[in-house]
Amino acid sequence: MQVRWAPLLFMIGCSVVVTDAAAQNIRSVRLSQAAPPEMPGSFDSSESAAMFVGIRDFTHDTDLEKIRFAVDDAIDLAYTVSLDLTVPLVAPERIALALSGEPQKETSRRRLAKLTQRGATIHPAGQTDIIFMLEQQAKRVGKNGILIVGIATHGFSDDGLHYLAASNSLLRYRDSAVATHKLLDIAVRSGVPRALVFIDACRSRLTAGATRGVDEVDGRSAAPLLDGLAHAHGQVIFFAAEAGDYAYDDEVRQNGVFTAALLDGLQCGAAADEKGRVTTEALAAYVGQRVPEWVQAHRHRTVAQGIQVTAGTSMQVATCAPSSTPAHPPRVRLPGQAEVPALLQRLQVFADAKPASVQPARNLFSVMNAAGLPLWGGTVRGDVAQAEVVDLDGDGTNEVVVGVAGSGDDVGKMLVYDSGGKLRWSADMATAANYGGAGSGRLAVRAFASGDLYRTGRRQVVVLALDSQGWFPSLLCIFDYDGKRLASYWHPGHMHRVLIAQPSPHEAPRIIVNGVNNELAAPLGLHGYVSTVFVLDPAAVSDEAPPYVGHSTKGSQLWYGILLPTPDVVERLEIVDFDQDGRNEISLWTSSQIVFYLTFDGVVRRVSRSDTAKAGENIQFYLVRD
Repeated sequence: MQVRWAPLLFMIGCSVVVTDAAAQNIRSVRLSQAAPPEMPGSFDSSESAAMFVGIRDFTHDTDLEKIRFAVDDAIDLAYTVSLDLTVPLVAPERIALALSGEPQKETSRRRLAKLTQRGATIHPAGQTDIIFMLEQQAKRVGKNGILIVGIATHGFSDDGLHYLAASNSLLRYRDSAVATHKLLDIAVRSGVPRALVFIDACRSRLTAGATRGVDEVDGRSAAPLLDGLAHAHGQVIFFAAEAGDYAYDDEVRQNGVFTAALLDGLQCGAAADEKGRVTTEALAAYVGQRVPEWVQAHRHRTVAQGIQVTAGTSMQVATCAPSSTPAHPPRVRLPGQAEVPALLQRLQVFADAKPASVQPARNLFSVMNAAGLPLWGGTVRGDVAQAEVVDLDGDGTNEVVVGVAGSGDDVGKMLVYDSGGKLRWSADMATAANYGGAGSGRLAVRAFASGDLYRTGRRQVVVLALDSQGWFPSLLCIFDYDGKRLASYWHPGHMHRVLIAQPSPHEAPRIIVNGVNNELAAPLGLHGYVSTVFVLDPAAVSDEAPPYVGHSTKGSQLWYGILLPTPDVVERLEIVDFDQDGRNEISLWTSSQIVFYLTFDGVVRRVSRSDTAKAGENIQFYLVRD
């Protein structure tokens, strides 16, 4: 399929002021005065090239706060434009990723593995690395291709100009950051026929403990880009927020709010026209609705924050199902006799009606077969927190399991559909509150895992749910293959991840959970929350976690461990056999990049430091004794 494209599209994140200096003159970004390239009439993804930058960890400046999901943003955008669109914008082998830190979602880790398997390369994310890589990728773009750039990092303004923090940037030296106008200048001067740039470059707070006025916001932040680009022909500029506003992270979705909206819009959340085309206008309308909805629901109910768009043209960014059937369907060539056997074999694969995967997008989910073709889809009244395809009842046919977060009538529900899309059962996390204090009275699904907990050939679903407004209590529930609630366990703090695993193939499964505890700090003479990991026996799950300040009694955990000092947190929870002895260990990667390997009894087998671990860090693992 050939797709026509307009020349140039810029999607720019908002910026945060980190200086008190007042500029006398607002400097502008100026585009090259050279004549624009002649636009060809067709598009070929094999002539495109892309660079995606995700900077979670800032290696040289401790004042720069980590951006938890920046690496996920870069990976998810790269995956979407190369492997998840009906008409891909770029071939995966023509993608370069500059990453600092690890992805937080298992989905993003799987996507990164698929990208690298298909030829994408991974690079450092320092200042010169980013500039050099953009130059190289721009040179790879052919006359029928597009240059795609996605950057997720901190953004700031100084003297009226906008900058992006690299992994090795120092906040106090603006020259150590990447000037946004230089990146845009490379895109223009390289002569590429088309360029698509996503920059999600600011968060709710830029630094922790910095002495500069990070909460002040300067309207000049957007001025250089608007001044230099607003009147340029064939360009569209998307800002993650209006000048003076912030961008946010979505803890449940585990992406930037702006990036999550872009992903969903590109994946056919935005409205398609009668020919199935998703244009920049449709994408702008979709993202422009999603971002303020999230801000009002989670941050400021009375603030109508939106994105900012300056458009000089329209272009197609995705191909989806058309809104209506064409009056005159296109003609197709009938296959010759020699082609029939191969065609029938392909049709047999394509005609497989068994669910093999599911793709969520905000309140929608699409179910695909093994060939990646859509079978059916559904909607929920809320947001899809997680969706998986599993065989719950052991009959050889997969069910589709969906957990619901966000806001709406389905929040807190687990929905299970049969292979044909019929709702088989629905279970609600709702129950009487265990703790006093503030709370919404509703629970939203955070994550779930499924496994044969009792070794009967049927699978159970272990669900983690948080207060829908983000208050600290959370609940773990076990549902049987038919939706019956079997057990529950309260926790005084958010639970983040859940795994089901066995120490060895011959031993009973265990439930492993990590999160934070808001009530343990005070008894220990500490402040804030304490990072924790604990293990439950599926056959005996009940009551609540330490320090037992709720209405239930002492919980049934096999052991309960914490990491000190605070506020170090567990960023990765995995099951590995690090010493290859046939027995699994629990691997904990902390935010300090120190790794603990624990037995299923809570004994520390090994402590390792990654290459990026900071010198002098001394994190310890302790078991809580009742």
